[in-house]
Amino acid sequence: MEGRVTSTLESFLPFIFQKHNSKNQNSSRKDHKPEIIVSWGREKFHIGFEKEGSGSLEETTLKELKERLKSITGVPLNGQKLVLSGAIMKDENSSLSSLGIHAASKILLIGSKPDKTQLAETSSGSPEEHALISRISASVEKIRATSLPQIESFEIQVSSYISPNNHQETKVHQKLTETHHLIVENLMQSLLSLDSVDCPPDFQVARQKRRDAVKFTQGLIDRADRAKEQLAQNSASLL
Repeated sequence: MEGRVTSTLESFLPFIFQKHNSKNQNSSRKDHKPEIIVSWGREKFHIGFEKEGSGSLEETTLKELKERLKSITGVPLNGQKLVLSGAIMKDENSSLSSLGIHAASKILLIGSKPDKTQLAETSSGSPEEHALISRISASVEKIRATSLPQIESFEIQVSSYISPNNHQETKVHQKLTETHHLIVENLMQSLLSLDSVDCPPDFQVARQKRRDAVKFTQGLIDRADRAKEQLAQNSASLL
C-alpha cells in the first residue's frame, strides 16, 4: 500500500512543479517593467519605466529621458541627439509614447561628454555651455559650407548679367530673382535657429558666439540684398 502511495505521489510531482514554475513565470512577467535600449558608441543601456502613471512611457517626456541619460553618460542635454528609426526626436515636451517609443524600442544617442580642456573654453565651466558653443559653431560651419558659396556664385552671375556686353534676357533675370529669394529664405531659417539657442546669462562665451553668428549671417543677407539691388537698378536703367 505504501509503495502505491509513493508511486502515485511521484507521478504527480512533475505536474506540481510544472504548475508552480508556470505560476512563477507568469508572476515574473507581470512584475517585469518595460525597458528601452539606448546605444551610445559601444555601450548599451537598458532604461526601465513604470507600467503606468508617473515614470511610464506614456508620461515621461523626451527631456526627462535626456536628463536620465545625462546622469548615466555625462553627455549634456544640449549636446544630445536621440535617434529613433533614423529620425532625430526634437520635441522635448512630448511623451515618449507619442514619439513612437514603446517597450524594447532601440534608440541611438549621439553626443559626447566634454573633457577638461573643452570645459576650460567656457565661461561657466558647464558642460551645457560647451554643448551650446558646439551647436552654434556647427550652425556657422553649415552656413559657410552652403549659403556662402551660393552668395558668391549669385554675385558673379549678377555682375555678368548687368555687364554692358551681355545680352540680357528676361528669363535669366527671373532666375536670379528666384535665387536671391532662396538664399535669403535659407539664411532667415538659420537666424531663427540661432535665435532658438537659449544661453543663460552666465554662459558668456556661448552668448558671444551666438552674437557673432547672428552678425555673420545677417552680413550674408546684406551681401545678397546688395547684389539684388544692383540687379534692380540695372533693370530700371533699361526702362
